Amino acid sequence: MKEFLTVLSYTFKENSRKKTFIISTVITLILTVLIVSLPAIIKSFDKGGTNKTQEQVKLEEASKQSLKGVVFVVDSKDMLKGDLNKLGLAFSEYEFKSESADNIDKVKNNVKEQETYSLLVLDEKNGIPTFDYLVKQSGSGPEPYAVSRVIKNIFVTNLLKTANVPDDISAIVQSDVSYNVNELGKRKVNSYISSIIISMLLFFAIYYYGYGVAMSVASEKTSRVMELLVTSTKPSKIILGKSAAMGLLGLIQLFMVVSTGALTYKLTFPENFAIAGQLLDFSNFTPFSLMMIVVYFLLGYSLYAMMNAVAGASVSKAEDVNSSIMPISMISIVGFYMGYFSLAVPKSSIAIVSSIIPFSAPFSMPSRILATEVPVWQIAASIFSLLITIIFIAWISIKIYSSAILHYGKRLKLKDLVKMSNSNK
Repeated sequence: MKEFLTVLSYTFKENSRKKTFIISTVITLILTVLIVSLPAIIKSFDKGGTNKTQEQVKLEEASKQSLKGVVFVVDSKDMLKGDLNKLGLAFSEYEFKSESADNIDKVKNNVKEQETYSLLVLDEKNGIPTFDYLVKQSGSGPEPYAVSRVIKNIFVTNLLKTANVPDDISAIVQSDVSYNVNELGKRKVNSYISSIIISMLLFFAIYYYGYGVAMSVASEKTSRVMELLVTSTKPSKIILGKSAAMGLLGLIQLFMVVSTGALTYKLTFPENFAIAGQLLDFSNFTPFSLMMIVVYFLLGYSLYAMMNAVAGASVSKAEDVNSSIMPISMISIVGFYMGYFSLAVPKSSIAIVSSIIPFSAPFSMPSRILATEVPVWQIAASIFSLLITIIFIAWISIKIYSSAILHYGKRLKLKDLVKMSNSNK
């Protein structure tokens, strides 16, 4: 235990004193403050933009009134009773012109040549309006479903007037039924953004500090410090001590980032701020969910740190670390995207599988816990699979690390590491 604590203390002090760590921490905290304060900054600009001059208002109104195109309406059965005003009001960016049925072929040619033209040919079937909608390309002109609703509204209004139904009753009959959706469970949609933020934060934290383990091992090999450590400490204590030290450093920095973000959010974040129409909701950050985030950071970091330590031991120069950790980076990226894409449907089979597979669980399960009600058995299976995998990877890593730590020369390949593992039984 003393050897383990000695390595932990030495690695922690060395890395916490580095300029790169101090500068990266300061920059990360500044970026956290700026990103969390961004909604308040945007809202302040929006408020400032309300005091516009009359000239600016006129220019905006003129730009709004600029037409996107012309819609020719052929109503030979007089289904709309010549009333095109409602169509014009519903689609103010388009001009609606009545056209004779005799000119359909001519108008069709115009539509075929110009994307800004479209043609609406009204007819009736069993007394109910129908229409053919002709455009140059799909997506041109007003949206057909919206046009259908307006035509229905005009037709029903005329029908009710013919039946001498009062206007107020006619308005009630045609009004849409309003509704509100209230979620009694966790608000999946509103917590989607916060779940993505946590997933990305965990990924970058685990990846960055796992990379730090590999760099620490490779750098000390270059300075020959490792030879002194190996002569006085077991290789297993070195790999575990270094991994624990970088994990502790990462946990402290992660705590600083989260605390800074939470404080900035409390002080600056505007009420009812929405991104893409969705309100940001952090109500699902309960003590249990926060505890799970920390647990999965520690487990995910432990898993990737073990592999990164071996990658660092397989090279003789710090410059070769990036190439040595490439397979580990690919595994972590695939694991992250498995969790990321499953967030849209957190109860789907893909989401469940990605939260149990050990390489993707650290990025997927915390986000699922925030987004939906996760059964206890799935959390237990996820943690169990992580623990078993960590123990197995640690066992393999210690065996390989013991042989590779004093290797100097060209970078060891996977087959070389496997041979070392078999010969070090």
